Amino acid sequence: MVKYGVIIAISLVLIIIVFVSVSTIMKNQMDIVTFLQEEEEKSSFVFIENGETKVAVRPNEYMPLASTVKIVVALEYAFQVEEGKINKEEKVELTELERYYVERLDGGAHEAWLAYIEEQEIVNDGMVTIRDIVRGMIGFSSNANTEYMMAKVGVENIEARLDNLGVQSHSPLFFYVSAMYIPYELKKDKTVKQAKEDIVKEINKMSDEDIARISKVIHQKITEDDTYIQNADILSWWDKEFDQLYSKIFTKSTTYEYANMMNQINHHHFPPIVQEEVEYALGMIMDNPENQKWLQRAGKKGGSTQYILTDALYAEDKEGNRYELAIFFHNVTPKETESLMRQLNEFELKLLTDPVYREEVFTHLQNH
Repeated sequence: MVKYGVIIAISLVLIIIVFVSVSTIMKNQMDIVTFLQEEEEKSSFVFIENGETKVAVRPNEYMPLASTVKIVVALEYAFQVEEGKINKEEKVELTELERYYVERLDGGAHEAWLAYIEEQEIVNDGMVTIRDIVRGMIGFSSNANTEYMMAKVGVENIEARLDNLGVQSHSPLFFYVSAMYIPYELKKDKTVKQAKEDIVKEINKMSDEDIARISKVIHQKITEDDTYIQNADILSWWDKEFDQLYSKIFTKSTTYEYANMMNQINHHHFPPIVQEEVEYALGMIMDNPENQKWLQRAGKKGGSTQYILTDALYAEDKEGNRYELAIFFHNVTPKETESLMRQLNEFELKLLTDPVYREEVFTHLQNH
């Protein structure tokens, strides 16, 4: 039985909880701070308050992004809406998304989104809008939606946009779902299990550009051949080692770059239509009435595998205070990931709501 969720998204439920209540204070609240202090090769953190960078812990360390990379897909979508290249109300058959769905290897994200849009009566004759797809990509972290949107906006256009926005530290993007099938493409005349040792060695030698190039080829195969995913039968060979390898090769950037993106959104640096669309995509947390009591605006996107935990957010409270952060952990053990994930929501919440706690964190991390 496959039990290694490739991209275990930080779910919508957790995203909502992070901004809802300050009543639950964790006993080991400083554990994340301690981890940032002691695990220098595994962690990075940037926190900005009202335009001033208060904490920058290894802000330029190149680290894998997991689902947090979906922010840049949403950003390119928003720009293309503004430029008239995409009609946000264009209808798409759900079957077009389902061709990229891989059962049991997305943390249940796509199924949760499908249940949500049915419950909210968003589906119309088996179709949803592009805008709905993008929000599902962010709010529920659907990998199938991500694969579809990367093709829709064009990976090369996302990367060109990053260049235009001055993003200097970012590795090439690859097709999210398709890259999981690289081992299948490399097996030659053997099964994946039989060729596993050689496959792992070959992937480890690949550059980021190689990964991106092969994923594009596989994406085309999946798009044109409805039987590709079935024939590849990934559940029969995906295991812990491939999960760890996937985490290792993932698209990378820095907390500096992603905190800066959040800052640009929070301070309205983009044209009005871009601003509206990207805030809508990232802002599902504002659908909760409790969040609306103390927040003017907010948005976030996180992600994880068993070996990566990342998050980026922006928030403006009712008093007009604006906060942005990006926090990345990588090369962590599954046990460390589980522990950090349990703490992350409360850590972020207290940073946004408790001035005394913020100062404690600043004091502990100012020399790191």
